[in-house]
Amino acid sequence: MRTLLEDLLNNRYKSLSLTIGASALVIFLLCAWLVGSHAPALNANDAALRSLVNAHRTNWGTAFFTHLTLTYNSTGTTIIAGFVTLVALLGFSWRAGLQVALTVATGSLLNHYLKSLFQRPRPTSDVLIHYGGWSFPSAHAALSALTMGCLVLLILRTKWPTKYRHPLATLAVVFALLIGFSRLYVGAHFLSDVIGGWALGITVVAFFDALFHRFLPYQVRSVQRAKRRRPRPRVNRPQARRH
Repeated sequence: MRTLLEDLLNNRYKSLSLTIGASALVIFLLCAWLVGSHAPALNANDAALRSLVNAHRTNWGTAFFTHLTLTYNSTGTTIIAGFVTLVALLGFSWRAGLQVALTVATGSLLNHYLKSLFQRPRPTSDVLIHYGGWSFPSAHAALSALTMGCLVLLILRTKWPTKYRHPLATLAVVFALLIGFSRLYVGAHFLSDVIGGWALGITVVAFFDALFHRFLPYQVRSVQRAKRRRPRPRVNRPQARRH
């Protein structure tokens, strides 16, 4: 895992970004094909998982995931996206800020277009929070992957020690996972909607990361600690004798 992260964060991360993006794209296309073809197996698995989640709802879980999914609304997403963009501008350069802004904006618009394209109805039974609009792909899942994906890249590319970078990046990933699960918990989406949203967000993040690396590269701070220069041993030169 550490080797994977180090390859991503150094100048050799271009091919790895494309690999991650291509893998996410394959997952999204698979979800899109199953949803578009109304595959019986997909619908059955989505319904079975929803029933499993509904059967294990608790009072504290309902309170936590309801507040979490309500917090990550359009206003919350805008604030988080603005924060990540500000981190990119102040911590790196205007090109990094532009990358974050274009990533989030493009992913959001693409998600909106795909919803109107697939027009998948939302769940109707055992719903804690009712939403309008279509279900696939999940906008909450896509936006959490977009914002947290950009934040993870920025965190891991700083000069902070590993003991700070990796836990912070892990927290960002966990947050995105919790946002996606909250949509399933409150009954706003099916599992395939959430997976499709995550895959879409990761695809867009990887695409713009590779695009900026190719055409608008910005200074990526090395994650390797600078090697300390060993002090040169002093050479006691013989002093010239005074006559």
